[in-house]
Amino acid sequence: MESLNAALLADLATSGRARYFVRLAFKSGDVLLHTGVGERRFANLTWHGVGMLGTVSEIPASDKNDSARIRLTLHTQDQAILAEVAENDPISQGCEIYLVTVDEHYRVSQSQLLESGYIVACDVERGDVSQIQLSVAGESERWKEARLNQRWNDATQKALYPGDVFFSEQATANKQNLPDTQPGNYIGGPRNERRR
Repeated sequence: MESLNAALLADLATSGRARYFVRLAFKSGDVLLHTGVGERRFANLTWHGVGMLGTVSEIPASDKNDSARIRLTLHTQDQAILAEVAENDPISQGCEIYLVTVDEHYRVSQSQLLESGYIVACDVERGDVSQIQLSVAGESERWKEARLNQRWNDATQKALYPGDVFFSEQATANKQNLPDTQPGNYIGGPRNERRR
């Protein structure tokens, strides 16, 4: 998470009309929601308000690289929404959370991306009013994970890209001088000579 820009802070101090805008990158397409009511235009897209039915948990802000997850909760009586969540399987899908201020006409005034992460858990509680809760892991959690194939070699390259012979070609290139397209010396100058 980044520090907030000065214009957004000033707008928050004077108007106090803040909203969260959330983009959920589902397989079937983006779901664009905000914590206000009605439809709002933001980033040349139409975002749908969930009002009091949707909440965003506290977004951690500290100087530590902790990995507290953000919880997005939606309360609904619509069974079609539950079916949509089940069909899309949101786990590992992208999520962006923006902090936005709106003016007196409820048009977006200032905005900033607060978190860009991915969904790591989806809990659904069915009932008269069902609850869908998504847990979002942000950048700090991603940074703490070990990288897949952190050390690159021929075996890891072929595991990710079968049939790729980059490293064998690289080894061949290192064993010989590469001719330049222009007449003159080889690329990199004379080999096997010590410069003093």
